[in-house]
Amino acid sequence: MTPSTRVVVTGLGVVSANGMTVESFWENVRDGKTSIGTVTGFNTSDFTSNRGGEIPDFDISDFIPDTPEVLQYGRAKQMALVAAKQCITDAAYDMAADPFRVGVVIGTTMGESKSLECCTDFVSGQISSQVSDQVSNQGAGEALPAHMAADYPPHTIPQAIAGFFNAWGPVMMIPNACAAGNFSVGYALDCIQKGEVDAMIAGGTDAFSRYAYSGFSRLGAISPELPRPFSADRQGMIPGEGAAMLFLESLESAVKRGARIYAEVAGYGESCDAHHITQPDDEGIARAMHKALETAYVGPEDISFVSVHGTGTQANDATETKALKSVFKGKTPVTSVKSMIGHAMGAASSIECVAALLSMHHGHITPTANYSARDPDCDVDCVPNVGRSTPVEYILKTSSAFGGNNAAVIFKKV
Repeated sequence: MTPSTRVVVTGLGVVSANGMTVESFWENVRDGKTSIGTVTGFNTSDFTSNRGGEIPDFDISDFIPDTPEVLQYGRAKQMALVAAKQCITDAAYDMAADPFRVGVVIGTTMGESKSLECCTDFVSGQISSQVSDQVSNQGAGEALPAHMAADYPPHTIPQAIAGFFNAWGPVMMIPNACAAGNFSVGYALDCIQKGEVDAMIAGGTDAFSRYAYSGFSRLGAISPELPRPFSADRQGMIPGEGAAMLFLESLESAVKRGARIYAEVAGYGESCDAHHITQPDDEGIARAMHKALETAYVGPEDISFVSVHGTGTQANDATETKALKSVFKGKTPVTSVKSMIGHAMGAASSIECVAALLSMHHGHITPTANYSARDPDCDVDCVPNVGRSTPVEYILKTSSAFGGNNAAVIFKKV
């Protein structure tokens, strides 16, 4: 195969605060439902906000048969497994046909940090009382649970997916934070076009993390209420969690087996402006979008809508608006899924890719929820509050991450 090989998406899977199946997720994001509530996973009394996009009542046993191995997995792995199972089933792909021709690439921000949090008192920085007792009785070397060494490192997430589903092609972890899901799609596209595999499971996962919540709280970035991307009264982002997976394969493979095709991955672009550890840079964001347009051989006027990063912070939305207006001149609709489910960190752009592809499939652009007041610094058509039924031919999905990492993917209707 060559770079001219066409790559398509034939399966989707998602676990989010707005739904734990593709069908329920679509119904809720289509209608602009906001699923953000009071944090229940840990005590937020020391924080300025108690809001989060947690997934209520997630239980791996509801989706995957109980096995000792899966039950010991951390929450990020478990959500990734569920989303991967959904996307493989949706694609109706026979994983046993040639396991060495299917690969896995997963993005994350926090990895399995929740597993470590369960063993430590994050606020004091001390080992939890339960583990402390073990230290007293057994010695520090035996204090932490034995499975922690196999569960905590981020690279064990794609390994778990590959092992569970017998995908023995390339296995890669991409820790590019909030843009990791987009980077995973680009990596999967490259692997298929190089002929290394016929198909890839690509996506992102992150569990609701006390560590991440604390970091964003220290930055003063968490909204005390709902996220309001591009609205003049926006007060910040809302941390969330989730997982989403896309099943990518060559068009030749999809046609040969009669698969349903959501879209073609027409192109992607990446940039790292290294502008600031947290503050985004509009030129870097625009550069990634221009690269995506160039590799897809399309112009800004061809894009039906842009699925944006859209966190709801003052700086991010204003900076992203500058980038969008420099590329699209403010004429192309944009929409933020984070307005409904919060910021799912390394899973965010993957979840947003799923929403965008469903928008293409159903001919309906999802809204930016909770919008209430126009901001001159965010003068874009953000599809406020109510979705819009319209044919969708091309989608550009853009994401940014700390450290200046930017990635954009373009999907084309087939």
